[in-house]
Amino acid sequence: MELTNTVVPEFLTGGGEMGALIRSHDWASTPLGSFEKWPQSLKTCVRIILTSSQPMFVWWGPELINLYNDPYRSILGGKHPNVLGMPAAEVWKEIWDDVGPRATTCMEKNIGTYDEAMLLIMERNGYPEETYYTFSYSPIPGDSGGTNGIICANTDDTLRITGERQLRTLRDLGRTNTENTSDAAVFEHTIHVLKENPHDFPFACIYQLGTESNTAIQVGSTLENVLPARLNLDTAAADYWKFQEAISFNKTLVISSVIEGFGNLPSGAWARSPDNALVIPVNAAQSKVSALLIVGLNPHRQLDDKYSSFFQLIADQLGSSLANVYAYEEARRRAEALIEIDRAKTAFFNNISHEFRTPLTLMLGPLEELLAGDTSAFSTKQRADLEITQRNANRLLKLVNTLLDFSRIEAKKAHAQYFPVDLANVTTDLAGSFRSAIEHAGMELEVDCRPLQETAYVDRDMWEKIVLNLLSNAFKYTLKGTISVSLREEDNKAVLRVKDTGIGIPAEELPHMFERFHRVKQSGGRSFEGTGIGLSLVKELVLLHEGTITVESEAGKGSTFTVSIPLGADHLPAAQVSMYDNSDYFSLLPESFAQEAAHQIEIEPVYNGEIADSDKPLILVVDDNADMRDYLQRLLQHYYVVDIAANGKLALERIRQQVPELVISDVMMPEMDGVALLNHLKNDPQTSAIPIILLSARAGEEAKIAGYDVGADDYLVKPFSAKELLARVRVQIRITRLHRHAVEILQQSAQELEQKVDERTAELLRKNNELEQFAYIASHDLQEPLRKIRTFSELLQKSMQGTGTQANHYFEKIQSSAARMTALIKDVLEYSRLSNPDARFVDTDLQAILKNTLTDFELLIEQKGALVQSDALPVVRGIPLQLQQLFTNLIGNSLKFCDKKPVIKITGCTVPEEEIPEELSKDQAYIKLIFQDNGIGFEQQFSDRIFTIFQRLNEKKAYAGTGIGLALCKKIAENHHGLIRADAELGKGASFTVYLPK
Repeated sequence: MELTNTVVPEFLTGGGEMGALIRSHDWASTPLGSFEKWPQSLKTCVRIILTSSQPMFVWWGPELINLYNDPYRSILGGKHPNVLGMPAAEVWKEIWDDVGPRATTCMEKNIGTYDEAMLLIMERNGYPEETYYTFSYSPIPGDSGGTNGIICANTDDTLRITGERQLRTLRDLGRTNTENTSDAAVFEHTIHVLKENPHDFPFACIYQLGTESNTAIQVGSTLENVLPARLNLDTAAADYWKFQEAISFNKTLVISSVIEGFGNLPSGAWARSPDNALVIPVNAAQSKVSALLIVGLNPHRQLDDKYSSFFQLIADQLGSSLANVYAYEEARRRAEALIEIDRAKTAFFNNISHEFRTPLTLMLGPLEELLAGDTSAFSTKQRADLEITQRNANRLLKLVNTLLDFSRIEAKKAHAQYFPVDLANVTTDLAGSFRSAIEHAGMELEVDCRPLQETAYVDRDMWEKIVLNLLSNAFKYTLKGTISVSLREEDNKAVLRVKDTGIGIPAEELPHMFERFHRVKQSGGRSFEGTGIGLSLVKELVLLHEGTITVESEAGKGSTFTVSIPLGADHLPAAQVSMYDNSDYFSLLPESFAQEAAHQIEIEPVYNGEIADSDKPLILVVDDNADMRDYLQRLLQHYYVVDIAANGKLALERIRQQVPELVISDVMMPEMDGVALLNHLKNDPQTSAIPIILLSARAGEEAKIAGYDVGADDYLVKPFSAKELLARVRVQIRITRLHRHAVEILQQSAQELEQKVDERTAELLRKNNELEQFAYIASHDLQEPLRKIRTFSELLQKSMQGTGTQANHYFEKIQSSAARMTALIKDVLEYSRLSNPDARFVDTDLQAILKNTLTDFELLIEQKGALVQSDALPVVRGIPLQLQQLFTNLIGNSLKFCDKKPVIKITGCTVPEEEIPEELSKDQAYIKLIFQDNGIGFEQQFSDRIFTIFQRLNEKKAYAGTGIGLALCKKIAENHHGLIRADAELGKGASFTVYLPK
C-alpha cells in the first residue's frame, strides 16, 4: 500500500483549531481556489491572524471571503464553523448595513477605517444581541497592486460598556435616594434615574402596596396611561403581572409575551419593544414586601444570573432608600413628640413648683416655731424627729426652688436684675459658709478671692446659686484633701475657679456634665441624691450673665470648674442694670446649703459587741441618706439588732464581718447601688440565701415588677409606713428561717430537682429562640452587601477586561466564594424564618406547589435528563412558603445526589389510622407524601443524623451544599404538626416520607 504524505505550507502551520479547519477546508470550491495557489499577500495575512492572540479576520477578493483565527470564534458564536469561506455579506447580513459601507471604503478607496465601541446588533446565538466592538479595517495590497482584501483586528467592549452603564445607574440611584426624605421623592428619583438608562430599562413602573388590603397604587412610571393608577390584587390585570405570587413568595417573576398582552410598549433606546418584563418585590422592612417594581427587559440581552443580580440590586437600593425614609419619618415624629413632652415637662415643673411652695411654707413655719420655743415638753427622740422633719422640708424646698428656677429659664421668663457687687467679698463669704462642714469632714478649704479693678455687675441671688452649687458639688464628691475657691480678673473678666481633690470625672462623661438630668453612673461620693440639674442650672445662670463655664477633670485626681463673666455693664441689657448697690440683700440660701453639706458627713457607727452576742436577728440597713438610716435604725432597733452602711461597697465589708439575716437597701447610691449589691449577694453561694428588701422612690406597678425582676425578695416604694415595713421584715425573716429549716431536713428534694430542670429547659428554649432571631437578622442583613460584592466584582472584572489573567483569577475566586456564602446565607435565613410565629395556615394546593418547584428546576432537569413522575397531590392546610421550601429542598436533593439519569417519583395518599406513626396524634387525619429517587442513597444508620443542621454525609468537593436543607425540611414538617422520615440503601437511592395533617 502506497502512503501519501501531505505537505503543510509554512503559513498554515499551527493556528489551533482554525489552523486545522483552514487546512482541511475545500478551498477549491470557493473563489479563492486551493491554498497552494493563494497570492503571497493573502498567505502573509493568514499567517499573521493565525499566530495572533487577538480576534482577527481576513476578507479576501471581491466577494470578501471570510477567514479568521481562534480568538475570533467567540465573536461569531453559533455561526462558527459554518461561516469559514463564506462571503462577509452573508456572514454578517444582520449588521451589513453598518459594516458594509466601511468595507467598500476600504476596498474601493484603499482607505482604512476605525470605530471605537460601536454598537452592533448581532444574531449569532439565535437572537438579536447587543454588542460593542472596537475594530479597524485595513486594506491589503495584492501581489500585482491594488487592494485585494481587508484585515481586521477586533476588541470586544460589550462587557465594559454594559458594566459601566449599570454602575452609573446604581451610583446615581444611591446618590439621589439618600437625599430624599419622603417615599414619593424616592419613587420620583428612582424613575428619573431609570429613564437615564433606556438600554436596560426600556420601561419601568413602581406600584406601592396600599394600607388597604389587596390594593396596589402606581407611584412612578415611564408608561403613560398604560397601566392603571390603582390595582386591586384580585383583578385580572394584577393576575397578569403575577402580583399576588410575587408578594406571597417574595420572589422575582418573569412576565412573558408582553407585546401580545399590551401591544408595543415604550422601547427605550431600541427599535423594538421588549416582549419580557420582570416583577421584582421591594422590601423596605425585613421580609415584608412594600412595593413592586415592573421592568421591561432589554430585547437584545438574555436574562442570565448576572443580569438578574443587577435588577435585584436596583430593587434592594430602592428598598433601602424607603427604609431610610421610614426611619427618618419615625425619627422626626419622635423628635416632635419629645419637643412637645419637653414643653409639657417645663410647664409641669413650673406649675408643680409653685403648688409645692404653699404646703411647704405651712410645714416649715410651725416646725420652726416648735424648735425655737420651749422644747422641754419633747423627749430626745421627739426633738430628733422634729429636726429631721425640718431639715428634709428645707431640702425639699431647695429642690422645688431649683426646679422653679430651671423651668423659668426654659420658659424664657427668668429675668436677672444686675447690681454692682464687690464680687471678691461676696464670694469669700459664700465659700466661708462651707468651712465648718469641710473642716469637720477632715478636709481643708482654701479661699483666695482678690479684689477686682473693675466693678462686676451680677444678679446677687443667681451668683449665690452659682457659687453654692459648685461648692456643694465639690464637697459631695471629695472625701479627703482640699477644696479651693479663687477669684481673679483676667482679660477684663471675673474668673471664678472651684477646685477639688475628689474622685474626678471620667473623660467620656465630661461633654455631658452640663446636660439636664445627667448624672455619672456609679460615681463615688457622699451621696447619690440630687436632681441632676444643678450643674445645668449653673450653666444657664452663667449664660444669663453672658459668661461661660468649663470643667477640667481627671478620674481619681479631682476637678476644676471655671466660671468666667465679663466685667462692667456694657454687655448687659440696660433695662435690667441698676447703678445702686443692694447691700441690704439678705439670703438664707448659704445656711441651707451648709446644713445639707454638714449632714452628708459620715459618722462611723460604734458597736459594743451586741451584734455578735445577741439572739435577735441581725438586719443590715444600706442607704446613702443619713436621715433615712437614722430613721430605719430607730424604727427597727426595738426588735432587731441593726447594722448600717452608706452604700453597697461598705455594705459588703460589713457582711464579711457578720452575715445578717436580712438586708434593707436603697436602690440609688454612690460607689455601688442597690441592684449591684443585690447581684453580688445573690451570686455568692455564701450570701445567696439572704433576703433583700429594696427601697426606691420609683412608684408604680412597673417599678415593683422591675424590682422583683432583678432578684429582690421584696420591694417597697418611698414613702412607706412604719407598720408596713415592720410587717414585711417579720415575714421575710420568718420565711428565711422556715426555708433554712426545710433545707436542713430535705436537701435536693425531687421538687427542687424538677424545678431546676424546668428552669434549665426554659433557659435553653430562650437561648435557642435568641439564636434563631440572631441567625435571621444576621443572614438577612448579610444578603445585600454580599450581593453587592458579587455584582460589583463582576462589573469591575468586566471593566478590567484584557488587563491580565492574574486579576481574572482573583475575581473568579471572589465570585466563587461569594456564591457559596450566598447559598449558606439563604439556607440559614430560611431556617430562621421557620420560627416566625406570625406565619398563617391557609388552604394550600400541593399540586400547584409542585408545578412551581418543577418550573424553578426546569433548566437543571433538562440538563440532567431527569424524569419526574407524580400522582395528583391534595390540598392541605399549611403555610405556602414553607411547603414550597419543602418541595424545593427534597426535589433539589434528589437531582443533586443522582450521578446517572435521575428518576424522581412523588406520590401522595391518606394514611390509614393504624399506620399513623406513634409520634403523631391519633385524633388527627394525615396524608403521606413520598419523594423517591434512584440516587447514591446512604446507609440507613444515618437516617436520623441527616436531619441535623450543618450535617453532611458526603465530601463537600463531591456534592456542593450547606448541610441545612434537610434540617429545614424537618422543621417545616414539625411546624405543620407532622414529621419526616428517611429510608435509603447505599447506591440504590433514597426515599423521604412526609406526614402532614389533612
